[in-house]
Formats: sequence, structure tokens, C-alpha cells
Amino acid sequence: MPSFGRASRERLDDVDPRLVQICEEVIKVRDFTIVSGFRGKDKQNAIFESGASKKQWPNSKHNKNATGGLSPPGCAVDVAPWFAEEPHIRWDDDNEFIYLAGAFHQAASSLGYGLRWGGNWDQDDDVIDDQTFQDLGHYELIE
Repeated sequence: MPSFGRASRERLDDVDPRLVQICEEVIKVRDFTIVSGFRGKDKQNAIFESGASKKQWPNSKHNKNATGGLSPPGCAVDVAPWFAEEPHIRWDDDNEFIYLAGAFHQAASSLGYGLRWGGNWDQDDDVIDDQTFQDLGHYELIE
């Protein structure tokens, strides 16, 4: 059975416990790595400047906790499918990210949590095609 490595565990330290629960359920059925959890101002703005995020500090769920405060634990996590053979992360393999999204939504549903995925921002079940920004590894809690 897959399990989180040291780096993924450390990144989960600053993530909302509900998202951690979801991740712990998904890792039982699919190997993946935690890429990012809570982000401070400098990190969020650097990611924004690189074009990997559409949100500047403090407007991302990565920057906010469940009460709207700007401190950990954050209400978003970025993940990527993990493969034993290199390359370990295959950023261009949309199908693997979509498969992982199914596991995330199943876990969130079974735990009773609302979850938004960066491959279906508007949550209309039209995956990928009608999205103006693709962030297939992004998950955020919704109330």
C-alpha cells in the first residue's frame, strides 16, 4: 500500500485536518505526493508571478484557514500522482490527474466534506473543457 514520504508529511503539517483526512484516505488507493499546502505571502506571490496561480496573496485558499485567517492550517493542497519509476511526477499526464481527482472526490464525499478541484472550478461536471485555468493537482475545501 502506498504511503506518504517525509516531505509530503511535512507539507501536510500546515493543511486543514479535513484535507489531511481526505489525503489519508486517497493514499490508501493511489500513490501521490503533496506538492504544496499552506503558503505564506512570499511563496504565494512568487507562484502567482510564475503563472502557476491566478491568485495573489492573500486571495488563495492556500493562504487562509477555515476561519478566513491568514495563518495555517490552509484550506487547499496541491498534489501530483507519484510513480515508482522515473519520472516520478508526470505533469503532462492529464489522465492520471483526472483519475486521482475521482479518488479525492470519493474520499471527500464519504467523509462528508465539500471539495473543489482545479480541473472543474465551476463544479458543473464538464471537466477540463470549459475551464479557463487548469490546475489539475489543486484541491480546496468548500463549505
